[in-house]
Amino acid sequence: MKNKEINDLLEAIFIKYRKQIYLLALQYLREESHAEDIVQDTMIRIRKKIVKKDITSCHKLGVLLGYIVRGLCLNHLKKNQKMIYREIYDEEIQMEDTFVSEIILNDTINKLPDEYRDIFIMKFVKDMSYKEIANDLNLNEATVRKRMERARNRVKQILGGDNNE
Repeated sequence: MKNKEINDLLEAIFIKYRKQIYLLALQYLREESHAEDIVQDTMIRIRKKIVKKDITSCHKLGVLLGYIVRGLCLNHLKKNQKMIYREIYDEEIQMEDTFVSEIILNDTINKLPDEYRDIFIMKFVKDMSYKEIANDLNLNEATVRKRMERARNRVKQILGGDNNE
């Protein structure tokens, strides 16, 4: 890969994941400046992996980023002798699972066709009723329910790895 391609890929990764990386680091470190340092260190690690061609696909990139951030944060905490293992163990697992789940959910929702994605977001993110969705989209409520059923089936299909779209 050429330097320009590497930098373009790195920029795309940064734009897509910087907020999630920062928030995860902030949860571990509880200091904004240290969390920002972790974001930079994570991007340096990812760049090295791109150059070494350890990253061939973006399919599991979110998971990889989560592990890198976690490792960098734990190393940072160890160096500064601020870590109390028993207190943060459960919280650490929960944060990691949340980060990975958010990435998987966002990627899955983005793979849905527009007519399903909009309804899915309105229902599960905005917590709207079928009637409210139908009114907002000027659709019949039965149509909204059917599209939601299809959206759920598509999400199951995507998460199950069966990508016959």
